[in-house]
Amino acid sequence: MKPYKLFVFTSVLTIPLSACLIPEPTDYYVTPALSGQLLDSVTQQPVTDVSIYLTDEHQTTSDSTGKFALPPMVVSDDMNKRRNKEQLQFIYEYADIMIESEGYQRRLVNVDGMALPTPALDINTPVSINMGSVYLTPLAEGEHVYDRVYQYTEMMRYCKPTESQKEIDCIPVPEGKTYEQVSPNRPIE
Repeated sequence: MKPYKLFVFTSVLTIPLSACLIPEPTDYYVTPALSGQLLDSVTQQPVTDVSIYLTDEHQTTSDSTGKFALPPMVVSDDMNKRRNKEQLQFIYEYADIMIESEGYQRRLVNVDGMALPTPALDINTPVSINMGSVYLTPLAEGEHVYDRVYQYTEMMRYCKPTESQKEIDCIPVPEGKTYEQVSPNRPIE
């Protein structure tokens, strides 16, 4: 075989083969996907147009029924090659979501304190948490949202069968499971 034909032949074979060896970018799920419904703690009516956010770039708004869905915060390794898993875990542990609307006390909820529906946080696998009903406290007449200190929830466990989400900050037990299967904050098996 002539040298130039051998070069062309090997080039044609190595280009597709080398494309197979390039690793695909990996997405890291730094926070879980969160969903729920925002309700007025006095009237128990849905609260609409409420901002729910982790950062200015990562936020959502409640709809006309008070429901919201905040997707997970995703970091791609091709964009952040210098971040390692420990740094991403640190972001998760200190992530707080802010729930804020004019006329209601702001709520800050620690994401790491929520009962997780998986054995352990795996930043390579997306996790979803349904917060169920989240009650917002109306502000007093003439009080501004920034006049009052926000309500902070550090731990949010699964609700016991006798507990109401209106009275206790807790997450409803997932469908098909019992409290005993997931309590106190045991992961779903």
